[in-house]
Amino acid sequence: MSTHDHFKKSAIAPALLWSVAMLLGSTPVFAEEEGGDGDNGPNFIKHNGYGGGATIPQPPFPAGLNVFDLTLEQTREFSYRHNYQVVGHSYFKGPWLTPSAVANGQGAGFNTPRVYNGIGYFGGYPPTVFGVLIADVHDPANMQPLSFIPCNVGTRCPYHRVDPIKHILVYGNDNNAQNPSQPPAGTPSQTGLSFYDVSDPAHPQLLGFLKTADGRATHGLSLDGRYVYACAEVPASKLPENALDHDLLIVDYQDPTAPVLVSDFHVMGQHTGETFAPQDHLNPDGTAQHPYCHEVNYYQNRVYLAYRDAGMIILDVTDRANPVQISRYDYVPPYNGGSLGASHTFIPVGYKDFESAPVPTQSPTVAINTDENFSCPPGFGRIMDISDLGNPQLLSTYRIPIADDNYDPATGTFTCPAGQQTSHHPWFDYRSASLLHQAWYTQGLRAWDLSNPYTPREVGYYISPNYFATAAGEAGRATREVWQDQTTGLIWITDGNGGGVTALRWTGEIPPNPPLPGAR
Repeated sequence: MSTHDHFKKSAIAPALLWSVAMLLGSTPVFAEEEGGDGDNGPNFIKHNGYGGGATIPQPPFPAGLNVFDLTLEQTREFSYRHNYQVVGHSYFKGPWLTPSAVANGQGAGFNTPRVYNGIGYFGGYPPTVFGVLIADVHDPANMQPLSFIPCNVGTRCPYHRVDPIKHILVYGNDNNAQNPSQPPAGTPSQTGLSFYDVSDPAHPQLLGFLKTADGRATHGLSLDGRYVYACAEVPASKLPENALDHDLLIVDYQDPTAPVLVSDFHVMGQHTGETFAPQDHLNPDGTAQHPYCHEVNYYQNRVYLAYRDAGMIILDVTDRANPVQISRYDYVPPYNGGSLGASHTFIPVGYKDFESAPVPTQSPTVAINTDENFSCPPGFGRIMDISDLGNPQLLSTYRIPIADDNYDPATGTFTCPAGQQTSHHPWFDYRSASLLHQAWYTQGLRAWDLSNPYTPREVGYYISPNYFATAAGEAGRATREVWQDQTTGLIWITDGNGGGVTALRWTGEIPPNPPLPGAR
């Protein structure tokens, strides 16, 4: 009998599950194993009245077993899952690991995953990796590194996109003091966008570089086949007065050896000499807001911007040289945005990128917004009606109740479990826009049925082993991003704390229809 089987059959496990269930007001139901890699977690999804969102108890981890050295079978054994199958996993240990990661025994931490034609592109995440790792993942149970592109010295580069038609990799170099490779004293890091030819993934070649501003920041980006839409600080940004101050830059890479800045969009107040509007000054708790570009998704001549404490912004970019703001939905205040700001990702339901089916002629009417807020209560997801682009409206929220809604009326405060409990990066299943895969840091990967956007239902989860590096003082599991490869159906997730890359397959039902329209 395996350790995990013993845990499920012991007297300790039911007591633990029962205590969590009582917190949720539900009766615990133990899922049955389905073959070698079926469901193996407590099935709260179908049986609690809230529609899921439980904090899943972790199976006991044997003393002496290294969580950064598990086999594929052990990864399956020491994870929890419902409607996900573990197909492959790799820590991607190698010479790209930083000395601190090696000393702590960690694997590679990653942020962005992309896979095209069996080739994976994984953006390294500090402090374990500073660069983009390219790997052959045709066999996800036996992933093989092909090449490694280091970030510019003094930067990190965890955010990238791939143009699979032109075979171009684009990533942002973001000033970062944790990179072991630093420029000479007094010399700023070269921050901006790097363009690489990856037609031979084993031998990527630098094509061009667009400097955005010396020694400053870059972040999320999106491609449309000719233009890059990237969040980055510029010389006019109010640094160091406002240390998080990205604009949206539109860059033409028709000639990737000489990319050209076409236009810039920002919220008034971000640049030197400007003043923020009253709604962009303070959080309800009196701390300063952080209004800046964080993530961007291009779709059908529209750009959907997650602009942190400025909320969600939709731009018309039909004329790339003159982006026009269509609308802005700003929810800070009344919400507190946290130390980084609120809105992390704003993405229309059914979003497609290069590998997906042809873009539909009709415009999306529903969108998802996720926060990245590490305070208590932490960030959660919002479902927005965008049938009228000029007047977006909130339809509902989806969250993990034990983390987000655990309120003590006696003290007037929220209490939250340990760890990073905020929502993060979402991705739609290409087979149905009603199926959302949502990365949720400590809470792993969660799946939601959005068929009725007024009542989203959690329908699956994958809770990885708890990648905890004691020497590094890290908090453990950090499920950062999720992405699906349409050609194989595999769902790729990354762990930012040295847990590497995991390939999953969805085994649950696929909602047959797109979400109901929000407006009635």
